[in-house]
Amino acid sequence: MKRDYIKYFVGLAACSFLGLTSCDDDKDLGGKMDEMITVSTITLNETQYDAGNKTICLLKNKELQLSWSIAPENATNANVQWTSSDESIVAVTREGKVVTKDKAGKAIITLTPEIGFGPEATIVTRTVEVLEEYTYMSSINIKNEPVEEIAAGDEYQLEVVSEPSNVTFKRYKWASSNPEVAIVDEKTGLVTGISKGNATITVTADDFSSTPVFASCNIGVKIVTPITGMTFTEDKELNQLGYGQEYQIKYTLDPVDATASLLTWTSDNPDMISVDKTGKLKVHTTKAASAVITASYGPVVQNVTVTVADGRFWYSLGNGLGNGLDNNWYLDGNNASVVSSDGNKTTVQMGSGYRGDLWLARSGKGKIVNVTPADYRYFAIKVGFKSQLVPGKNKPNGCIKLEIFDDGIKKIGPEYFGTGGDANNRYEILGASEISTTEPNVLYYDLQSKYKTVTPTDWNQVFDLVQCKFVIADFPETAQTYDLYWIRSFKSIEELQAFVDSENNTNE
Repeated sequence: MKRDYIKYFVGLAACSFLGLTSCDDDKDLGGKMDEMITVSTITLNETQYDAGNKTICLLKNKELQLSWSIAPENATNANVQWTSSDESIVAVTREGKVVTKDKAGKAIITLTPEIGFGPEATIVTRTVEVLEEYTYMSSINIKNEPVEEIAAGDEYQLEVVSEPSNVTFKRYKWASSNPEVAIVDEKTGLVTGISKGNATITVTADDFSSTPVFASCNIGVKIVTPITGMTFTEDKELNQLGYGQEYQIKYTLDPVDATASLLTWTSDNPDMISVDKTGKLKVHTTKAASAVITASYGPVVQNVTVTVADGRFWYSLGNGLGNGLDNNWYLDGNNASVVSSDGNKTTVQMGSGYRGDLWLARSGKGKIVNVTPADYRYFAIKVGFKSQLVPGKNKPNGCIKLEIFDDGIKKIGPEYFGTGGDANNRYEILGASEISTTEPNVLYYDLQSKYKTVTPTDWNQVFDLVQCKFVIADFPETAQTYDLYWIRSFKSIEELQAFVDSENNTNE
């Protein structure tokens, strides 16, 4: 009996299966499910209250309607939803209207698809900062007004600085007084020359102030005249460049009104002697070196070889100091720091112990500095102090002393004694008998003098120094800063005096 029941049920199942499979294949048993197109990205449009870093700044009890777009446009459900992290500060309506409350603070608002899921690009957030009042700019300046005309078709990026640093909206609007001559990008300050002439470029604070501050500069535009020929001018200075020197190569163009900015400048030894886009050289070494400088424009190509004189210093200190990792003079120790630089001088704030040592090379750091006392005998520094230094003493008025030595102090060093019995304030003052506390001083050292441990007997050699510094220390509290102008070396005192006289005449 049990076997018969099994046969019965198996047969019934088989009949049912055959019956189902024999149904009409074309018969629609139900409607098809439509494919759902989801939102892939949401883009929130900019507002006039954007303050950068995805932050919107509003005052208390204000409203702001936001707008956005979604992609793809044919999404099945294009609706969105808004939330606020703190509705006691900021609320957002379903339509995207931001409403600030009578309470200062910050809240994060979030925009997402209504369906509640999607890729990361569909989740948009903004920080809304609610303020009692806005902080406006009090001053604005263009810091890089061009000193020469720009060529028609060329671009020039203007840069601006403003005060205070905590303004709410650090934004600017740029405008040109003569767009037929020069245009400027309204937001970035990028100027493009259009035609010959002059234009005034004005930048205005875009910070909602009723009296926004502004600044202007003049831009001259010239027509580009192709270069057909070029000749370097004979110049002996190119054969005796000094460390730190910046020197403009002299040349003539054919035709005489050709556009110099068309030239491309290169150096085959830029680590030692580099050249900028105007043909100005910069020397990065105290050792003898040379470089081939090439100026080219299409088929016009000219070369000139320039040379660094071993041990010649020609370093200007008006544009700041280095960091100890490059080939520049730098501060090290006692937390001394640069206060300011104005292109003519750098002012240094002394650190603990009223000290601010100035270094070029430090023993153990791997840098080698060359001096050649037989050729460049007089080592000079132009410096301004606020206290009257005393020869041979370091206190109470402070001191400056030169410290140089080779590896192991085998040939020279370490401290410069001059003609005295110690190193403190053993310098000569050019044209004076004592330090001026109101005008800069030119101090010089005769490198063919006495040193503390080793004084050379043969000066006709190159000395490879592992340490080269000025110890500037022990100043009174009333003289916590000093001014640096330049450090140079000269063949004679007469050459030094002639240079200083020329410099003074130029500055008058």
